[in-house]
Formats: sequence, C-alpha cells, structure tokens
Amino acid sequence: MDPKAPAVPVTVGTEGDRDTTPTPDKVTAAEVTSNELKLRQLAELVEDLKNKVTATKFRLQLLKEAMTAEKETLGGAKILIKHVNKMGGAFKMVRLRYLMDGKLVASYSDAGEKDREVLAKKEISIPVGHVSPGNVRFRVFITYQGNGYGVFKYVKEWKWEVHNTYSFNVEPGKDYTLEVQGVEKGGWTTPLDQRPHIQFQLQSKALVNKEETKPSKTK
Repeated sequence: MDPKAPAVPVTVGTEGDRDTTPTPDKVTAAEVTSNELKLRQLAELVEDLKNKVTATKFRLQLLKEAMTAEKETLGGAKILIKHVNKMGGAFKMVRLRYLMDGKLVASYSDAGEKDREVLAKKEISIPVGHVSPGNVRFRVFITYQGNGYGVFKYVKEWKWEVHNTYSFNVEPGKDYTLEVQGVEKGGWTTPLDQRPHIQFQLQSKALVNKEETKPSKTK
C-alpha cells in the first residue's frame, strides 16, 4: 500500500441508519415454512375426511349384514360406544379413532373445526349400529397433546398416543353399550408419558320388542 495514498473515510452509522430489511433469502425461508405448515394441516384434514368416508361405508355394511342376519336368525344386536374423557387439564385430546374387527368405525381429528368441538367434550357417543351375532373386537387409539401455560407451556410440544383392545361376544337381541374411559393412572409424581390409560366397561340389555312397545288395550 502506498503510504502517501489518502485514507478512505469510514462512516459509522447509528442503529437507526442501518438497513434492517430482511434479506430475500430469509423472507423466502419464512414463506416456505408457512406453506409447509398449511400443506401439512391440509393433508391431515384430507386424511381425516377419507377416514370418515371409510367409517361410513363400514357402518352401512354392518347394517346390511345385520338386516340379513335378522331374517336368518332370531335377530341382530346393537352396539353403542360411549367415550368418556377423564383426563386432567394437562392433557388435550387431539385425535380419536375406533376400529371394529380391523375396520374403521369412527375417526376424529383436531384438524377439522367440527371435530375439535367433539374432541373437547367429556362424553362422546358413537353409534356403531346393528351388528351380527358373534365375537367382535374393538380397538381404540387416542392421541393427547400436552396442555400447559406459563413456565409449563413447553409441554404443548409433547404428544402421546395410547391404544387398547376389548373383545366380547355379541348375542342376538341384545343392546350393548361399551363405555371406554380415558383415565390417568399414578399420582402427581408419575411422569406425564406414563399417565394416560384406557379402561372398558360393558353393559347390555334386551332390545325392546316392537310388540312390547304397543300400548295394552284397556277393558
């Protein structure tokens, strides 16, 4: 460097003078992240709609089989699932699925607004409808999301899926109510991931005969 060359002046600007406009690369990255999130939510919604169509078709098939069985035997049976959410405030149910003999019966996901309203309820009634006599096997899948605030808001990033199975023999002419309870086990010292548990209670009664519902004639 020539020692006689004039020094190049350097201007030091204030914080307000500096260009704080995001670079095009950063803006593009943010847009990509937002689009990926929207696409993922849309994919979940589409998947849930497909599940609902599958469940509806299966219920119609059950009704068809039950009507056929009613003609060939003493009659079919009815099954109602009653899902009871007894989990504490630290758990938010975000997905619920029921399968009968490997076929989807019901599916709810918080990706849809109506499903979010259903999942927020403490009790959910799921009518399976008429089924043919014989052994049936139900399988339930529940997904919980952490629900925390303040210093515990980090638990919202946590998710747990629990599942369980219950089988019983369906007798003709019976009305069954399968109560499925999502409960917590352990105490306040039990880690959150070890608390979710599923238990079952089955109740049955005789279906009301149409002849029995007719009012008796008074003399």
